[in-house]
Amino acid sequence: MAASAWRVYNEAKKYLWNGGVDLDAAAIRIKLVKGTGAAAVSNYTVSTFASAGTAIGLSGTTTVRTPANISVRMTDTSAAAFDFDAIVITVSAATTSVQYAVVGVSNSYAIAWCKLSTAVFSVGAGSTVTITPNGCLFKVTGGTT
Repeated sequence: MAASAWRVYNEAKKYLWNGGVDLDAAAIRIKLVKGTGAAAVSNYTVSTFASAGTAIGLSGTTTVRTPANISVRMTDTSAAAFDFDAIVITVSAATTSVQYAVVGVSNSYAIAWCKLSTAVFSVGAGSTVTITPNGCLFKVTGGTT
């Protein structure tokens, strides 16, 4: 499937700049969101991870996963990139629709979202969805060093 580029929420931009979110120290989480959650996910004024769409059931008793090897690194003299390893998510719910992935801070801010497919797709219990950030979720650019 061809996923869209990750999009950063407006509120997250503010908290990234003022230090309210420390990407390499915060409890970063990722969740899959139902295809019916488009209005909640793509609302750029979303400020909390919980309000960014209804998560689908994952293996175990949770609806979120913690990405591994989270990094914030300089990519050149004027850009910093946020990244993590590919994550494989196993779905525990009965057949359900999914279309989005949302990254945020546990019990706090929504950071970014991605449309996983141009159409809603169905996943059933035991299915896996792999999300690969493709080098970085987003870059913060500008300024001088």
